[in-house]
Amino acid sequence: MDNSKGRLHRERGMRGAHVHPFHGALGSVPTEQPIAFLDRDGVLNHGREGYVNSSDELELLPGAAQSVARLIEAGFAICVVTNQSPVMRGLWGLDRLQSIHEHLQSALLKEHPGAVLDMVITCPHRRRDMCSCRKPHPGMLALGHRLLREQGPSEPISMGLHQTPHAEVNWWSSKPHAPHVLDTMVGDRRSDMGAGWAYGARLFRVNAHVGLASVVDRVVERSNMGDEFQP
Repeated sequence: MDNSKGRLHRERGMRGAHVHPFHGALGSVPTEQPIAFLDRDGVLNHGREGYVNSSDELELLPGAAQSVARLIEAGFAICVVTNQSPVMRGLWGLDRLQSIHEHLQSALLKEHPGAVLDMVITCPHRRRDMCSCRKPHPGMLALGHRLLREQGPSEPISMGLHQTPHAEVNWWSSKPHAPHVLDTMVGDRRSDMGAGWAYGARLFRVNAHVGLASVVDRVVERSNMGDEFQP
């Protein structure tokens, strides 16, 4: 494990979420286009005991690439949002994270040429770091909305750390309204559902051994408002 890089990042007091844009799609999502926010491990690829620590350990779930392509065909932008605390735990650094996500996109495209990600947003923090981006907080979803919908196409976003919008979440209130009624969160954990709920998205929870392919039919059905969730 790359302990020296992890220690360096911790010492610098890393702030914000890491944004990995793909294919120059930033700023090109119109307000009327919904965004599908997808967790990574257990939705697109097999999770592992511990963490996915390298690109060699990332293995796509069956049908993941075809499901991403189907979402795009149905009009969704694709934003992966993932908690990856190994960075702040000092196990490995952002360069390793970036190589894993480059491999994720390459693997998806190898299985289906239409499985194009718009971006991957990563929270590198531990729970004790009290950040606004770690799910179940909605910071990564709010950041994805801001970058994809509000950032002008003439202002390309560089890869790196971006401050996540901070919003107080009242977990005892009614579910908020997402910027688009079809904005969607797909995940395998309660923390994914919490982040999607706090953002106001439709929620679809999956079995981590099956992933996105198990719910894509429901997601593209515009009358389907998703799963119930009680924070």
